[in-house]
Amino acid sequence: MIEFRAVPLASLLNLRNQYLDSLRYPQELHCEWLVAKGTCFCIEQDEERVGYFIQSEEGELIEFYLSDELLSRKEEIFGRVLKEFQIKSAFCKSFDDLFMACCHAYCQSSEIGGYLFRFFTDEIVMPLQDRVTVRKAKEIDIPLLLTHDSDLYESPEELNYTVSHRMILMYEKDGALLGCGYLIRVLPGKDIFDVGMWVNPAFRRQGYATMIISHLKESCLKAGYTPIAGCAADNVASRRTLERCGFMTKHCAIAFDFYRK
Repeated sequence: MIEFRAVPLASLLNLRNQYLDSLRYPQELHCEWLVAKGTCFCIEQDEERVGYFIQSEEGELIEFYLSDELLSRKEEIFGRVLKEFQIKSAFCKSFDDLFMACCHAYCQSSEIGGYLFRFFTDEIVMPLQDRVTVRKAKEIDIPLLLTHDSDLYESPEELNYTVSHRMILMYEKDGALLGCGYLIRVLPGKDIFDVGMWVNPAFRRQGYATMIISHLKESCLKAGYTPIAGCAADNVASRRTLERCGFMTKHCAIAFDFYRK
């Protein structure tokens, strides 16, 4: 008998590691942040854990995983999850094969929500310009960063977290803040880093976005790390910048709807 039970995320460590190992390409940072704030459920058969699923704060299904012995029942179990938890949508990486197959079996519509960059060239297309300095943001910088537009952060809490964990680099020239770079380890113990950037509106359309991404990519490669990136489907400027810097996308994040609008 298949049953579902709410559990803390920490209790899913072994199953999640199996899930992450099953992915053909590295996990997406945005998904990790959704998982951290989500609601977790284990899937049990005769009191033995055989899988799990996670909903985001908004109720969107963001992970679904089953052990191999239950794959023949994946559509049945997935359908029960949708029905019993009244799930109306999912956010799925195109290289998440099991989840993708189940979403396609039940979806009424879908659209690309973002592009995932998991391939890149070694070429560094733009070195740092003269007089540009780079340093890690510190807590003392937070008031200044908070004065800038919301493209820099989703919430003050997120900004505090990324700064306190030294995930933000500040790019300055002659005392002015040109922009920031994000260099964030996606999973503990894995040398895979998500790269991203924000450019001060006063300095946009001057090539600084390309410079920042190039520098982040170069920093990763010199340290022996693997850089990855992602951007929203409608963020044409970010996609062009990443592609200009040698990042390539063969995959995307897909938003599925399970009920007709």
